[in-house]
Parts: sequence; structure tokens; C-alpha cells
Amino acid sequence: MNDGDRYYPRNDESFREMLRTLVSKKNLKFTVFIETPSKPFNSWTFPKVCELYELSDDPNPSIDVYPVFHCGSANLSSKKSEDVIKHLMAELKLRQDVTPLDKAYEATKTIYSYCYLASGVSFYKDNFKLIPEKLIEGRNLDYAVECRSTGRVLGVIEVKKEDFMKGFAQASVQMESTLSRKRKADEIDNGQDVDRVFGIVTDASEWYFMECSLDNEGKPSFKLSEPVTVVCKDENLQAKVEKILGHIVWLLEEAQKPVEASQSGVKRVKSLSNIAEKSN
Repeated sequence: MNDGDRYYPRNDESFREMLRTLVSKKNLKFTVFIETPSKPFNSWTFPKVCELYELSDDPNPSIDVYPVFHCGSANLSSKKSEDVIKHLMAELKLRQDVTPLDKAYEATKTIYSYCYLASGVSFYKDNFKLIPEKLIEGRNLDYAVECRSTGRVLGVIEVKKEDFMKGFAQASVQMESTLSRKRKADEIDNGQDVDRVFGIVTDASEWYFMECSLDNEGKPSFKLSEPVTVVCKDENLQAKVEKILGHIVWLLEEAQKPVEASQSGVKRVKSLSNIAEKSN
């Protein structure tokens, strides 16, 4: 993007084009400012994130800027799954009896969402760590689920006062930061790139699942699932709880998979967190 004598390249190709333009004009003196999404995740607004990742030029974008993420669901028909579901339902009922869910208070949301996450991790407890308040470049995640074998991080953000738009913005920046940080580490170690990471945005009642992956240019792209809503004391409560748990377990299964062979040839380029952009 060009604004008079100011240029705002969003990727390596546009940066090279800017340099060619400056050289053709014999303008060989210029200053480059590089700004990254390293400020706290909760400082990012949805419009700013849409601008950062070129999701939309609309000053008031909607969540339609995200392609739909068709989040899979794990098969929970085994005896172990039945036991985990039974325990999860008992935990949720106990919390509802003694501490009814109040979405206006983050503390009550946390004790509910933790039940789902802990239940999901219990299927693969030897390969995952569930970490509250995990510091990821800029702010603490409400929860991070780390895969020991692949290094992927499933980040969980609990939204406040039903502000899901801000939650999606925070999750997008967190996922891109995690992805680019892991890629840098892999480049140093001559390892294989992590091809995608996942995120969850929830208020403990409404659950969204997200994916951040790399396109053929190494540029992050995002997908957002349809919501799954749990209403306490609803007659379909267990079915909804099982659906959420199925999605979480599926994400954990995906997080353990090695990078696809087709992804190994992805061009190593700078992520958007290292590209000049207007963040203020």
C-alpha cells in the first residue's frame, strides 16, 4: 500500500516491489520501520488484526472474513471415553450446583472451561501439558495445551463480557506468534516447520475453534468454526458437552501428527510478524 511517500508492504514480494520502485525513481535514501504484533494480545482490536493480516479493508469487519473451519470430532465411543464423559458431566454438575456459571465474571468461566480442557488432555496426558496463564510473546494465555512431541501449542482465550470479536483478534495474533516463533526455532535447529496451530475462544458457554496455517508463500491464514453453545440444565446438555469434548480431543490428535510431507517444501519466508505494517 502506498500513501504519498510512505509505503506499507505487507509481504516480501511487495517489499521487493517497493525497492524496485524506489530504485527506478533514483530515490536511494529511505527509512524502514518494522512493527510487529508483539504488544499484548489484549491490545489488539478486531479491525486492526484484519488490517494486519489483510483479512479485510472494512473499518468495521465481521467474522465472515474468516473462512469456515470444519473442526473434526474424535470418536468417543470407547469405554475410556464413556468414563471421561461421565466424570466431566459430574464435574460440570457440581460446579453448577455450587458456583453457577456467570459469564460476567472471568473466574467462574475459568473453572468451567478447565473441566473440558483437562478431560481432553486426559486422553493423551503423557504427551500434553495443560498450563494456566502461559506466557506467549506479549501476554499470558488463559490456558495453553502444549504437545511434547511436536511443540504445537493449543491456545485458549476466555472472552470477557461476550466480546468474541476481541477474542478472535487475540487468538489470531497468538496463533501467528506461536507459529512464527516455532518456525524460527526450527530454522535454527534445521528442523521441520510446524505447519499449523489451533486455538479456542470461549466464554465457557459458547465455544469457537480456530486454525492458523501457512499458505504456499509461508503467509499465515486463519479459519474459524461455527459456534457450539452449551446451556446448563438444557435437556441436550450432555450431547453438547460431548460435541465440545470431541472437538478438543480431535485438535489434540491433530496436534500430535508430524508435519505433512507436502508442507516440507513450503518456502521459508518471513512471517507477517516480521513485515512492516501500521499497527497504530
